[in-house]
Amino acid sequence: MKCQLLIISLFCVVTISSCKKEQVTQYAPIEQYPVDSILNSIDSKRAMIITAHDDDMALSSGTVSKLNKEGWEIVSVCFKSNKPDRNSVHIQAAKHVIDSVIFIEFTENEYRNDLDDGRKGWSPIPGSEFNKVFNYQKVEKSLLKIVNRFDPTVVFTLDHEYGGYGHPDHIFMSKLVLDLAKEKKIKSDYIYQSVMTPHMEKSIIEERHSRRMESWGYAADGWKNTRELYEVDGMPDPTVQVYITSEAKNKMKYLRSYNERERKTMGFFIPAFEEYEAEEYFKIFDREFFRIIKIENL
Repeated sequence: MKCQLLIISLFCVVTISSCKKEQVTQYAPIEQYPVDSILNSIDSKRAMIITAHDDDMALSSGTVSKLNKEGWEIVSVCFKSNKPDRNSVHIQAAKHVIDSVIFIEFTENEYRNDLDDGRKGWSPIPGSEFNKVFNYQKVEKSLLKIVNRFDPTVVFTLDHEYGGYGHPDHIFMSKLVLDLAKEKKIKSDYIYQSVMTPHMEKSIIEERHSRRMESWGYAADGWKNTRELYEVDGMPDPTVQVYITSEAKNKMKYLRSYNERERKTMGFFIPAFEEYEAEEYFKIFDREFFRIIKIENL
């Protein structure tokens, strides 16, 4: 009888837990895009992920993990955090998906000029203010030294128009990469910009994230105001998709290796990933999406 009660109790606990789990299928991509064929055709298998922050590579982590298994040498480049523990965590997390990490040795207050005024780093700013806010020449010099020493064939970034969700650091860094490629200072062949599909952006950012912000006492229409400020409709549409189910375990290990604060941030855009097993979750979110920019066409 005691055994039966124990089994029933365990069943109830499991049932309650599963009921509490957020149903994420509503956020999964419904669109289809051509499967990427360019990466498989490249002989010089060297890729660099260039982002402002360590956790910005989350949206491409399955793809780079897959490439790494196929013999690509891949490094991540981002600004150094002013929190040493965050830097060491990023190094350990990245080991699950790529070869190594390189930090640009400037913290937030060194590559930006406006944070002493009390502005939050993630607050959107007009494009006309970017030259005043960001130390372009300082960052460009350091970045070019790193990029040209490694000499990547492909560079992964976020998009340069909306930066995923409007963070000015994202836009600054992605646009800097694009501008340097236009000036032929970066000699890679392709830029792969991580993006979401329109359905994912609508369901995750416009709806889910808005509900969460409102429940925390913030404005629910922040995404709308940000788009109006940048004069965009959101992220650019994808060019291609990459299937990543084979990288489920590695991607989940990567995501869960970060500190709680970074996991919470990633959870805004990779909904409820900590509530699922890797195989189940990335069976639902089985693809990553990119806008491809061919540098010789710039």
